[in-house]
Amino acid sequence: MSQASIGAIRLRRFLMFLPPVVFLVLLLSWVFGQPHQVRAALPAVTLETLDGKPYDLAQSNGNVRLVELIYTRCPDICPLTTVKMVQLQKRLQAEQRMGNGIEFLTVTIDPVNDTPEVLRTYAKHTGIQPQGWTILRGDEETIKAVTTSLGFFVNQMEDGFLSHTSSTYLVDENNLVLRKFGMGADFDPDEIYEEIVTLIQEG
Repeated sequence: MSQASIGAIRLRRFLMFLPPVVFLVLLLSWVFGQPHQVRAALPAVTLETLDGKPYDLAQSNGNVRLVELIYTRCPDICPLTTVKMVQLQKRLQAEQRMGNGIEFLTVTIDPVNDTPEVLRTYAKHTGIQPQGWTILRGDEETIKAVTTSLGFFVNQMEDGFLSHTSSTYLVDENNLVLRKFGMGADFDPDEIYEEIVTLIQEG
């Protein structure tokens, strides 16, 4: 048998085994090369209420929580979101659900400027009622831990304002984010009400 014939036979054998090998390599690459999906969650950090009391963010007390991240100097999207959350709060209060399976959290992303007094004024102007609603602040490092864990991006602008992600978060009793909703005009109180009530009933 000529050298050329031997080479041809070897080539055919190699090509016969090539498809299974390629498939196996691709399969292993897909299985082990896929990025692990990390769900957004509230981190185990301690923030502070407006009365200076520690608030363990990881302690849900079995509540589903609706979380907004705002800063009081925001000229539009933040206060509009809060006002719409107030509308939602009133609806849930009428059904005696606020603080009874559902809690609202407002976390400032501008702790330097948003002092407790500033946040109290913000709460008064936007109509926040304390029943089932907690306003929180912390030092910059702790707030960054919260925003990072939620995938909420904040950027300091040259004019002193902050550009930020326009998301609010519905979080379950295990601190995992179940749904993300918009802010401002994209915040739909009716949609979120239905989502919250369904979660409470299922829980």
